[in-house]
Formats: sequence, C-alpha cells, structure tokens
Amino acid sequence: MEDTRRTLSCDEASRDFFAYLDRALSGEPMEAFEAHLEACLDCCERLEFSRTVDTFVKSRLGDAPLPEGIAARIRRLVAR
Repeated sequence: MEDTRRTLSCDEASRDFFAYLDRALSGEPMEAFEAHLEACLDCCERLEFSRTVDTFVKSRLGDAPLPEGIAARIRRLVAR
C-alpha cells in the first residue's frame, strides 16, 4: 500500500509546533506533522525547545492571557 500522506517542509511543521503541544492538531494535519517528525531530527529538537518555552510561559502566566503580540514573537523566534 502506498503512503499518500502529504510531506511537510520544516517551515510548515514549525508553524504547527504550538498547536501540536496544545493538542489542537488532529486527523491529516497531525499525521503529516508526526510523519515529518519521524524523518527530521532538527524539528524534533526544535519541538522540544518549543515544549520547554510553552511550559515556562504557561507556568508564569497561569490562566492569564498572553500579552498582545508575544505569541507571534515566540513563534518567529522558534521558527528560526
């Protein structure tokens, strides 16, 4: 049987890091993301860094919303 999953680039995968960590990915997008991680050690390392940042930010903010613009700034830094 042929594997018909869409292949993600590293840029595409990095945009999904926080959605993946928040369990907001499902179905085909999650399958494509996880398939990319199986093949890309760099993204696995970047995801682990994203997980650390996510845990740190959540521990500092609790239930408070993120300050405006901070989420976009963090995503840009992680995507580098």
